[in-house]
Amino acid sequence: MAAGRRAWRLTVPLWGLASLCAAAPPVETPNAEVSIEERIVRYRIFGRSALELAGQMRQHGPEHALGGRRLAGSTDWHVTWSYQSLPRHGRCELISVTVGAEIVTTLPEWSGARVESDLAREWRRFYAGLQRHEAGHVQHGREAALAVRDAMLAATAQPDCKLLRRALDDAARAQLRRYASLTRRYDAETDFGLQQGVQLRP
Repeated sequence: MAAGRRAWRLTVPLWGLASLCAAAPPVETPNAEVSIEERIVRYRIFGRSALELAGQMRQHGPEHALGGRRLAGSTDWHVTWSYQSLPRHGRCELISVTVGAEIVTTLPEWSGARVESDLAREWRRFYAGLQRHEAGHVQHGREAALAVRDAMLAATAQPDCKLLRRALDDAARAQLRRYASLTRRYDAETDFGLQQGVQLRP
């Protein structure tokens, strides 16, 4: 019997990798489970003008993973997977898959948004655009977790469990590369949210 676990992180680049071993009872159809946890982290900013608020976000916002510049908001997702396999009838078969995703969105918080003013109205317009943009990244994280599960379930039995582990990990990594590419294309097409209103107007 064999089991494996792999972990990758997408901020846009992928990180990874760990292993574990466990025993599992033989089953005819692989069991599959997906668990997705989503949360929002906020950072506080202060200002009395759009210019000051933009400056605060450039100073305190989350760093872009590739360029190092600061953004108004960001979404990071971390996908992990584990599986169990079993030698049977001269081949190694998959018996269970578990996929987990942690999706963290970082957004600014400005207390002045609660007051009625031209700046507060502009902030609310900007913030709605930022939420809309980050929701696209959140959706990528959700879809990536489901795609990893489906790709692993589609893997065929192999002559031995080492080959099966390699096939499962390759299938999962291919999906993460695909969603990394989709994320980069999404940012390029929306100009990092500018086309969705993610810009404070003076």
